[in-house]
Amino acid sequence: MSRPELPSRFDPAEVERRWQERWSEAGLFRAPEQTHDRPFCIVLPPPNVTGVLHMGHLLSNTVQDLLVRWHRMRGEAVLWLPGIDHAGLSTQVEVRKRLAKQGVNLDELSREEIIARVQEWKEEHERRIHEQLRVPGFSLDWSRYRYTMDPASQRATRRVFLQLYREGLVYRGDRIVNWDPRLRTAVSDLEVFHRDEAAELLYLSYRWADGSPGGLTVATVRPETIFGDVAVAVHPDDERHRAAVGREVLVPLVGRKVPVVTDAAVDPAFGNGALKVTPRHDRVDFAIARRHPELPLPPTILDESALLCGEWVPAAFRGLGREEGRSRVTEALAESGVIERREPIRHSVAVSERTDAVIEPMLSRQWFVRMRPLAEPALRAVQRREVRLHPERWEGTFFHWMETIEDWCISRQVQWGHPIPVQYCEACDREIVEEEPAQQCPACGDRHLRSDPDVLDTWFTSWLWPMAALGWPEEGGDLARYFPTSVLVTGPDIVFFWVARMVMASYHFRGERPFSDVYFHGMVRDATGKKMQKHLGNSPEPIELIREWGADAVRFALLFPNPTDQDVRFSAATVEGARNFLTKLWNLLRLLRSQLPEGFEPPRGPPVLDPDGALEERWILGRWRRTAEEVDRALGAFEFTPAASALYQFLWHDLADRYVEIAKSALSGTEGEAAARRSRTVLCYVLERSLRALHPMVPHLTEELWQSIPHDGPWLATAAWPSATEAPFDPQAELESEALWETIRALRLLRAENRIPPATRPVAWVRPASEETRTVLDREKVDIVRLARLSAMELLRGDEVPVEETLAHVTPFGEVFLPRSAAGGGSEWEALEREREKLGLLLAKSRERLADAGFRTRAPPEVVQEAEEKAAELEQRIQQIEGHLAKSRPSSGVA
Repeated sequence: MSRPELPSRFDPAEVERRWQERWSEAGLFRAPEQTHDRPFCIVLPPPNVTGVLHMGHLLSNTVQDLLVRWHRMRGEAVLWLPGIDHAGLSTQVEVRKRLAKQGVNLDELSREEIIARVQEWKEEHERRIHEQLRVPGFSLDWSRYRYTMDPASQRATRRVFLQLYREGLVYRGDRIVNWDPRLRTAVSDLEVFHRDEAAELLYLSYRWADGSPGGLTVATVRPETIFGDVAVAVHPDDERHRAAVGREVLVPLVGRKVPVVTDAAVDPAFGNGALKVTPRHDRVDFAIARRHPELPLPPTILDESALLCGEWVPAAFRGLGREEGRSRVTEALAESGVIERREPIRHSVAVSERTDAVIEPMLSRQWFVRMRPLAEPALRAVQRREVRLHPERWEGTFFHWMETIEDWCISRQVQWGHPIPVQYCEACDREIVEEEPAQQCPACGDRHLRSDPDVLDTWFTSWLWPMAALGWPEEGGDLARYFPTSVLVTGPDIVFFWVARMVMASYHFRGERPFSDVYFHGMVRDATGKKMQKHLGNSPEPIELIREWGADAVRFALLFPNPTDQDVRFSAATVEGARNFLTKLWNLLRLLRSQLPEGFEPPRGPPVLDPDGALEERWILGRWRRTAEEVDRALGAFEFTPAASALYQFLWHDLADRYVEIAKSALSGTEGEAAARRSRTVLCYVLERSLRALHPMVPHLTEELWQSIPHDGPWLATAAWPSATEAPFDPQAELESEALWETIRALRLLRAENRIPPATRPVAWVRPASEETRTVLDREKVDIVRLARLSAMELLRGDEVPVEETLAHVTPFGEVFLPRSAAGGGSEWEALEREREKLGLLLAKSRERLADAGFRTRAPPEVVQEAEEKAAELEQRIQQIEGHLAKSRPSSGVA
């Protein structure tokens, strides 16, 4: 492959399209059929076919691609398996909306017609999702593409239901569920959100049933459910109501007698401390009723559309919705004289994410999974760190949920999804559960069988994803090669609904973990911190964003500078910063190419330098080693932003701003052919290794640039990961370079603060803090003069002072001076005062940060140490300035 030319500006769209096509044609991302040692595998969290992908998907997939490309370059057998999720309920909701716009009512269609419409939706959106996964350059193995409704997934889902049913872990029972009255189905907790709403708290008098004066005051925000009351409960330790326990009261409006019972679930601080018990429409009330088996279970008082109904509801209120029923019942209560007072309050209301309907807690006959037996092995796995969570702060959340886990409602009253594999005999009402549909009843032989009308919750298939995607329940093949998988990357919002359940399923059905590590990334927010949502108009469409900026710029902007394990603030400015970085990298490679002669051999290792050779060359090799070590450490610890930051800092600040600036004369050949050859070799080495390390983050641009310089191998995508230990580390060079660059920085700062024109080349004076520093600055004087735009530099000793009034700046390595005459306004005294004030503010911020116990607890030890060292350095610099001020006067400085 010939080395391509590099134009002055790069076209991301052309570069990215070209390399995606070439990688695909070469089959670089197809996982090997034979593996050796320990393979690396990620199964892509399957996006729902409900619609197009959003920025959260882009962040998650960028992190996954970084991991798989990194491991591929480390020589491991890598599989990144793509797939999509049928998303039963949510997909049917979207199809319902589309049909409504076309004037079609989904409820008037047959099941077959609904399935056909959903299939059309799936095929349309599947193509769009495939495009969104290809355009960013994600290195997926498309030959292994899976779908949660394909035949293999259907077989796995039925197998699991059957096994759990036979083990007594799947059962059909009456429990309180989240009921969406618009969809007329149970929905999962994940599909419910809570919002605060204004309400009216009514204090009602439940009169004594024996006719004695008074009664018990009960507070409620839901008077419309009063018809389903079976008791009034008080806390057993509430002295106010001790005498009422065991007595009976009359339910207002209907006059039905109900007992007063005790239960520890009652909150004595709410209202009057007395709770109306309506077991069909409240989880707490249902639990109380189960603990009091003497209480009757009332008939249904709200139907599937949340309309008042049933024999316990007076005819005047039947057919009313909850809002109207609440208003009408409140009027009737007022007329009957039982409202003691009204109190405006705000309370949390559960709302369906799918329809925005207020959720009705409803006692419903559904299919459930007993979770406690499944939860115990999964809980132990995380406690023993067989499954590791990153960041570790999510372990507490995981443990709390697993220790308080409740049974899982797995049935849904919709048409799209895996049918519940249960049949019922019309003759003897026998439940028949088989992996394949039965033709006759195994008990009585009757052939009149009806299928359960419900479908399974989408998560009942999704919790099998790591196993099923690799071929389970069939053994061998990819399941034997790549399971358990290596890493799951996802958001923390589904830690319970998906992550925990996958761990449970894997241990129960295979006796091993589904993955070794789980990485939770943050939520993508806009520049103001708001969650990106399409209806707010602040969520860009990923494909359009990539068309505007390029995939690599968008990918890098998601990784840097905002930490990926926290909520990410994403804006055009963030992407622009990433694009500027890539432009800097492009220009660095153009500079390198302009300096390389024909036939230049690729450096197969770091150049061997003389210990007394050029300081900048010894320093940049050491800086590369430190950078490579930090990248390795960060990636191994799932700290992706620190890895990106290390490469950004090295390429922009160490290499471009420092090394290239100081080495330009050597690179150009003005210092001789030997110096030119050595500096070109150093630059080529660190850039080639940097392209390798940066490739998993920005794959297209790095491949383009790598192909343009001398290199070994056909593809950067499969090149060896750079070894951090191959480059030498010279601590003396690092220390000396710090003195050099701090001096140059101080001189440049003096020029900028005092508005010294660029064309003016003043003389500078430097008083080194030590003899070692003097030696370094004297040796590097030529470069200091050139880079600080000076005419000359003189090194002062002891109490020597410049020969004219000066501007001054103090560094850890000494004091620097420029002539006051070079700029207007201010003196040395005033410059030092400004510097002391500026450093004082920085020191105050550092001390405030170190005084924060939360910072010391959350931050890694090395970050805390760095902050402490920074504070100490600031203190030292302020002391030096104050010492200088004590010896000076405002008019001093002239010899």
